[in-house]
Amino acid sequence: MSLIIKIQCFSLSLYRMTTNSNKAGPTALWKTIKGRDVKTNDGKDLGKIKDISENYIHVEKGTIHKESFWIPKYIGDAFDGKTLWLLIDEEEIRGKYQYGKEPPAGDQYAKDFESFKKTPYGQIGNYGADFDESIRVIENYKNIRDLK
Repeated sequence: MSLIIKIQCFSLSLYRMTTNSNKAGPTALWKTIKGRDVKTNDGKDLGKIKDISENYIHVEKGTIHKESFWIPKYIGDAFDGKTLWLLIDEEEIRGKYQYGKEPPAGDQYAKDFESFKKTPYGQIGNYGADFDESIRVIENYKNIRDLK
């Protein structure tokens, strides 16, 4: 009987933590997922997280002929414990975010974010108050490819 009561109390405090922090579930700090794989919503492997700045995730793929991407954090959808999943497909990533160096910080990032939130992909994004510091964690993540 006391075991059941303890479990119920734990669930209640977890619910409070989730509600008070305005999140839909657990999160991981961006800095803790450095070195992890990155995949697009169509299941394509983009490489590994090389670095994380204030607004961007630096992803590299390859050893000799490296491809380098600077992807805004708001493009990140979820982390499943092994892979960071993005909201958009490989073609769009390659067309918009394949850079050799980090884009300059400033008002353009905020403008791009506001524009992105109006797109179909941006409307399904989960932007908590601290999305720039953490990414939501979903164990059994289903991307678009899995839903077809």
